[in-house]
Amino acid sequence: MGLQQSNLSSSSSTAPAFDYVVAVTQDSINAALNQYLFYGKLSEVILIYVYDDNNNPVLYTGTFDDFKATAGGTDPFAVADKTASSDPAVQNLNNAYFAFGIKAKLGLPLGIAPANLPNILTLKPGQSDVTYTLMFSEFIATEIEFGPRSSITWVNQAQPRGTAWNFTGTVDLNFQDASFTDLTQAQQTQLKGTPGATFSVQQLYYDLNSSDLEQGFTFTEVPSNSLLNDFMTGDFINTYWKTLGGASMLGYTAKQTSTTDPASIAITDLNFFTPDAIGTDGAPLTLNYLCASNGHALPSTTHAGFGWNWIDASEVGTYDGVAALNRNTFAQYLNSARLPSGESLSQYVASNCYLPWVQVITVGTVLDPGVQYSWDMTPGQSATVNFPSTGSEIITYSYDSGTIADQAGDGGSLGRMELSCKFDLSVSVAGDQITIVQHLVIYTYCRKLATSDSGNVVDKQITDVYSIGVDGNGHLFAALASSTPVDNSKTPSANSFLNFFADVDKLSDDVTSWAQSIVANKFEDVPLSFVENFIFPGGATFNFADASFSDTQDLVSHITYKEQS
Repeated sequence: MGLQQSNLSSSSSTAPAFDYVVAVTQDSINAALNQYLFYGKLSEVILIYVYDDNNNPVLYTGTFDDFKATAGGTDPFAVADKTASSDPAVQNLNNAYFAFGIKAKLGLPLGIAPANLPNILTLKPGQSDVTYTLMFSEFIATEIEFGPRSSITWVNQAQPRGTAWNFTGTVDLNFQDASFTDLTQAQQTQLKGTPGATFSVQQLYYDLNSSDLEQGFTFTEVPSNSLLNDFMTGDFINTYWKTLGGASMLGYTAKQTSTTDPASIAITDLNFFTPDAIGTDGAPLTLNYLCASNGHALPSTTHAGFGWNWIDASEVGTYDGVAALNRNTFAQYLNSARLPSGESLSQYVASNCYLPWVQVITVGTVLDPGVQYSWDMTPGQSATVNFPSTGSEIITYSYDSGTIADQAGDGGSLGRMELSCKFDLSVSVAGDQITIVQHLVIYTYCRKLATSDSGNVVDKQITDVYSIGVDGNGHLFAALASSTPVDNSKTPSANSFLNFFADVDKLSDDVTSWAQSIVANKFEDVPLSFVENFIFPGGATFNFADASFSDTQDLVSHITYKEQS
């Protein structure tokens, strides 16, 4: 069933629900990361460590040319492995207090077919931890090893073409763990990403390479008892990225957001989790971006064992994953969605909610009493809005003014008038359709002496059905499939309604014309922009293939990664 099973509003009433989830398969992430590294052209970094006065290796802070000048012009990366300690080049480096050096460029190893590369990222079911394998397009490590009796061994190792030297360990992507929450706010913000880049491959790659999140990395291509190995397993990632320039070198922010409209839902908190695969044999594991929007509280990962697979095994060759928006989050958006008039849907509803006013007074003399009737209605009243947690209706509005009445004479013996207004609007979703039903009723009752009549002078209903789709950038579009107006309004007649007036035809026309004219310019089809202004988060990173509603009314779409370049 895949995305049709999405039920993000199913959390218990005591816990908040996830507003938005993006789930992408392990294979698709690795393919996107490989593509990014192929085109990324990350810069080469040279790190030189020298011994300080206490014989501790420290990072040389000058330029590489500056260091070579202190070493008699010797380039440590040009000195062959196992060069004799008596060689002038080794002596020059020793005299410059050289400890070790690294020349590295992150990327894909040369000479290996993509199909033979190890996974960059390996998911762990039921965890936020992932296994990360860092690879290099270029890697050279040099070191002076000191042995017994002042012996010196020169080491120079380079990654051979057709071989991948892997630097592998665990990355904790649980942004609710202490290892994350203890970071500064600036560090947390950087790891969660800027608006528009939250789901980008570049942002994920930056997170994987963050020393703040990494644990227990191993690098087996240098001796385990060497200073270089200690550095590689303890400080390499942090030093590499500081030298490279960190996230600014990735350039992901401007690149990912420059041509994509901002999402309609602001992602304000984020976490990662990999649920267990459920059901179908071959169902892929997915990395889930767990999102809160508009400042809502983000549930813990204990609520992320959803109990369904986001994507079926049969869909893996077609799609990379799924984006799912909680029905309640979408309903809240629609409630405040702007119409062409500039008003929101809730304001449109209020414009059809009228508070009646009536006045019935005695005029004339005691011997010749008469009755004067006055009436009015004021729009802009507040309706009761509900966001049902189950069923096809995702928003309902309801307004009932109650009966407003006035009368003249003892117990209303001379005359009485009543007015009331009811307005209801509901938004229902199913499949790829949104249905809006709105119903306005204005009721009046009027009596003079013993003659009376009543009726719904306005009784109108409009049912609009929209079919939705989505463009590649996550922008919804809609087409009006049908619009069905029903008018059951009552037209008063001279022989019954208000026939106690001398000019009954004119007055009955006035009542009808007044009631219908006040709603004529406000009670109308809800326009397409009500739906079409919505944009999924993630449009800078993913192509959106379709749009529909799940069996429990979440808004869902299949997604694929955009080309990385």
